[in-house]
Amino acid sequence: MAQVEVERIERLLNLLHHSDASELEVETSTWRLRARRQVAVAAPAVQEPIAEPSPAPEPVSVWVRSPLVGFFQPRPKPLQVGDVVKQGEVMCLIRAMGLMNEVQSPVNGRVAEVLVEEGIAVEYGQPLYRLVEEEGDETVS
Repeated sequence: MAQVEVERIERLLNLLHHSDASELEVETSTWRLRARRQVAVAAPAVQEPIAEPSPAPEPVSVWVRSPLVGFFQPRPKPLQVGDVVKQGEVMCLIRAMGLMNEVQSPVNGRVAEVLVEEGIAVEYGQPLYRLVEEEGDETVS
């Protein structure tokens, strides 16, 4: 194998090592590379209060963020502003390295903002949705 090809493979492995991807597969006319590594995937959710001056209690916003680098894919019936979701409900998918990774709602709530469109590349931790948290029985799908 030529030195150029070895350097190319080393760059690909370095790219895998420094990314959030768990698998890399590359095939050329002369060689094939398949590398896997263990990656912990957790959908981070950050709760931030909405800054609106009013005497009533402020609703709590929950930001649903991408758990990994990939491409945003809405569920079969895409969520829209005003839709109600339950905790654990699949909100969308992130396609990475040919695998579909579910992103679930961390709370019961109502969609306040949809921040990405189908097929858009997303980064780790990038906000996908903003939910307004609602209590248990108030949310009915």
